[in-house]
Amino acid sequence: MVFSNFDKQCRMDSPESDEDNIFEEQNNFTQECEDDASDFYPSDQEDMSGIYEIKSRIEQKRKKYLVRAVKIYKDLTENMSAPWKDELTLDDVFISNMYKFNIQKQRWVKKGPIVIFLLKKQFRLVTYNLYGQPIPSLNIKLWEFMASYSRSDNHKILINSFGRNFKNKVTISTTVTYLKDIIDTSLLNERELKLIQNEKVSICNSTVIPYPEDSSSNIVFYFKATEDLKRFKKAFDDACHELYCIGCKKRYETFLNEQPILNYQDHPVEKSCRYPYNNPDLFVALSERGFEYKPIEDETGKILTDRIKCCFCGTSYAGWISDQTSINIMHKLYCDSKHYECPYLNII
Repeated sequence: MVFSNFDKQCRMDSPESDEDNIFEEQNNFTQECEDDASDFYPSDQEDMSGIYEIKSRIEQKRKKYLVRAVKIYKDLTENMSAPWKDELTLDDVFISNMYKFNIQKQRWVKKGPIVIFLLKKQFRLVTYNLYGQPIPSLNIKLWEFMASYSRSDNHKILINSFGRNFKNKVTISTTVTYLKDIIDTSLLNERELKLIQNEKVSICNSTVIPYPEDSSSNIVFYFKATEDLKRFKKAFDDACHELYCIGCKKRYETFLNEQPILNYQDHPVEKSCRYPYNNPDLFVALSERGFEYKPIEDETGKILTDRIKCCFCGTSYAGWISDQTSINIMHKLYCDSKHYECPYLNII
């Protein structure tokens, strides 16, 4: 539904073809609210298109975007303090336009051209604006089923952040100090020293603090070339599939090893136990369907040594499970699995 709304808005407000308008400043996507305003600046001096043929103008823009993307890439890889310095490769770099859906205004907002970095070690999707502030515009921690919930066609892909995007909050502190205390006064003559003797200056320090978004966001990446979209989608799908395999392995291992026991308020009680049944095939089926071994001490003090819990929707069950069919039946009976549309319900 959201994807079709995106297409409908494109058709209603843009008379140009997809090929012509993908890198153009589309007025139909300009912001209508401060909270979800566009992050790029089409009024930048170098972004003025002038009087050129449309095709030539688009190609010039693509070259500018590539130059800016390469600069950001070099800044991140050559800066020794960059957090993702060792993870970035050119194979995992993509250029597209980004749109985000504004729930309040019920319309798509163009966020402008971006460079996308897919960090395979941290399993993160990070984007930087090619115009505007040189800070991440998206910082999404990937999730096992994120690719399964995506939608794509020849030029665009729709993804949902599932509330796993981290925004940036900037705090600014200002201090006042004497100018003479922060400069090298040995280079000044006596007259200059007298001039700055009582001069004060304000020093501003800014700190960027990442914090998780309040709710999920619908995001569209719009690629000029179909091959670019295919390359991104393959890398995105592969990363999510690898995450699923890693998650299955971690969940499987909880059935093989002793696990800490928590009380009904999820606080540790300094006890541990093992899953009482030995059925490797069942362990595989449970882990593939999102379940891990989570023993618990209930309100009466009884320890449920055979309790399992879904890592997504929170479905929990204590007792004997005979086969894979029983897993699905038990999972569906739990109300939150339907409320949260648990993706593990669809695994056969």
